[in-house]
Amino acid sequence: MSDLVLFCLAAIGATHIVVDGKIFKPFRDFVEKYLPEKIYELVSCYQCSGTYVGFVLGYLTYGPDLSKIFLAGCASSVLSNLMALYMNYLEAKTIINLEEDKK
Repeated sequence: MSDLVLFCLAAIGATHIVVDGKIFKPFRDFVEKYLPEKIYELVSCYQCSGTYVGFVLGYLTYGPDLSKIFLAGCASSVLSNLMALYMNYLEAKTIINLEEDKK
């Protein structure tokens, strides 16, 4: 059970770092400037990045078992996208509450 929780947290965290982290900003800027837009979408989209982060984590966790790597990518994609939606919801809720407090 602890392996599952660790996988979920690692997938969400690594995806968030790739999409929004300061450490990957120079890489994202380079990709946006010099590579096709489709490639940039892979590092700016939670669902896309989550899939590839899941593939890497699945390989590191399960070895070369392709079915488990694929399932890890799918799970990571869903988890990362759900967490991004939740973070956006919390941010919007905070902004609304701040505006209400000003009134």
